[in-house]
Amino acid sequence: MEAGDEENHRRALGNFAVARGDDVGVRRRIMKAFVTDGDERPALAITRSLGRRGVSVLVGDERPVSLASSSRYCVRHVTYPSPYRCPGAFDRFLLDFLERERIDVVVPVTDVTTHSVARNRAALPHHCSAAAPSVDVFDFVTDKWSLLQHADRCGIPIPRTHFVDGAAEVKPLLARIEYPAVIKPARSRVRTDLDWVPTSVHYAHSEADLLRLYTEVPYLAAYPSLIQERIVGPGLGIFVLCDHGRLRAMFAHRRLREKPPSGGASVLCESLAVDPRFRDQAICLLGSLGWHGVAMMEYKLDRRTGNPVLMEVNGRFWGSLQLSVDAGVDFPYLSYQLALGQPLDLPSAYAVGVRSRWLLGDLDHLLLRLFHSDRDLTDLAPSKLRSLIEFLTCAGTGVRHDVFRGDDPRPMFHELWRYAKTLAGSAGERMGQQAGRIGWATASKPVRGPDPHREQSRATQACRSSRTA
Repeated sequence: MEAGDEENHRRALGNFAVARGDDVGVRRRIMKAFVTDGDERPALAITRSLGRRGVSVLVGDERPVSLASSSRYCVRHVTYPSPYRCPGAFDRFLLDFLERERIDVVVPVTDVTTHSVARNRAALPHHCSAAAPSVDVFDFVTDKWSLLQHADRCGIPIPRTHFVDGAAEVKPLLARIEYPAVIKPARSRVRTDLDWVPTSVHYAHSEADLLRLYTEVPYLAAYPSLIQERIVGPGLGIFVLCDHGRLRAMFAHRRLREKPPSGGASVLCESLAVDPRFRDQAICLLGSLGWHGVAMMEYKLDRRTGNPVLMEVNGRFWGSLQLSVDAGVDFPYLSYQLALGQPLDLPSAYAVGVRSRWLLGDLDHLLLRLFHSDRDLTDLAPSKLRSLIEFLTCAGTGVRHDVFRGDDPRPMFHELWRYAKTLAGSAGERMGQQAGRIGWATASKPVRGPDPHREQSRATQACRSSRTA
């Protein structure tokens, strides 16, 4: 460990490091973990979890400062090539960095970085481990169509689903589709020859909506997608840790609010007891695949039948990871132990009724609810007034904040700064659009946008740039 990293590590541990003094702490080598995707909330939860347990945590991101690297438990930030825009450069960086820094455990956070670690698992340095599945199994689970077919064979309820491989296959299905329908790409991120294309979920309320989507959205027109019935009901998340197919830890939560309000990331959630049905389904679904590492099984509780319906499985850490840690199931540390082949410190139980709130995500939920169309919402959605009241009164002894912690406040300040900067940029853009509409901009010289050829050459140069940290 570099001298600067060791000093940062001791500072992060605070009194814990001092209490150990020059006794066991000196004789035992400090373990090093590398956490990717530092601007993701799960990366912050992982950094705090491992850092509090004495692990020296290095955080990486394509930006020079990130949410997790703002934490007192991060000993050093590393800026790397974008895994989304320059996947080849990221792969080269990762293998070189893990070797050069003698990293003991690499912890990928998103689908893209988990795919990179899984694909390069055989090439990882001999001293570095990761609790990640094989790339074939990971690809199978992240393909929503393959996963749903597998779930159906396991007897797990799934939405009525039509598989579409490009826009040409939509018209023959039109007579069989009921509205509103949910349209989602078969993969959350689509890998091309050059990069990873982000995708999102769409809603169609009529045949015209559906045809328009497959005409206007490039990734729906060109890549496989699913057209599903819309399941109305509260969202449930089942978090698991598996050891080569053996279920080792499990946790359940329900989503109280999401961003966007029509369905997405959880911004307010609550821990639940695990229904035995979910345990059986996880064993059948993931055990038969030999799954290794963490995963999240996402359900909707169908209000028509009262039964949980499996929507998808995410083979990575999830946005509301901090809730499980607060409730007593420390998935980041359990995953770390699994990667190293250590005995797992499994809890005998966890607290039910613990609530976790992502404050700025909840604010986004409120703004979207107040100022955007209700078209994609179900009839279960509260009124705009009710949404405002619930936002303002969301407090109590059972609510913990996902990002803000009294002993580690800097990530919250970082997130507030980024949020304010984004809001200011959006407001400026709207003002510019309004000025253009009423003719204010006609008297001034037009502002040129970025030259796409220049921007592409810059991106290409970045992809070929230095592989060092």
